[in-house]
Amino acid sequence: CLQFEALHPEGICPGWSIVVKGETSSSSSMFEINLLCDPGDQIALHFNPRFSSSRIVCNSFLNSHWGQEEVNSTFPFKAKEPFQVEIYSDQDYFHVFINENKVLQYKHRQKNLSSITKLQILDDIDISSVEITKRGL
Repeated sequence: CLQFEALHPEGICPGWSIVVKGETSSSSSMFEINLLCDPGDQIALHFNPRFSSSRIVCNSFLNSHWGQEEVNSTFPFKAKEPFQVEIYSDQDYFHVFINENKVLQYKHRQKNLSSITKLQILDDIDISSVEITKRGL
């Protein structure tokens, strides 16, 4: 269930920051933030907090295949409580901050960063705001 989609033709990496504010509807919720590449629906970053298991799963979908999941057991989310997710990209990593605390970094698997042009947010999330801002490197 698509909640939000934004196209950013000049590319959102590196040096850009995406800030999503919202909350989930229940403790069985999960949601996804995906950064997609042009052309095709390759996913450079799939960020997927799963409330049922209190884990954050990150992955990439490139060349029609999912890669190795990276699972993070730091889980600062609480159901029905507002949160802020910030994803910042430098040349080497996506850095993910939740409520302004760094929770994980994810090494770029899609090496052509300028091809990452689409932001997509799916599933059980009530979004209050989304910002894409240039932070610089």
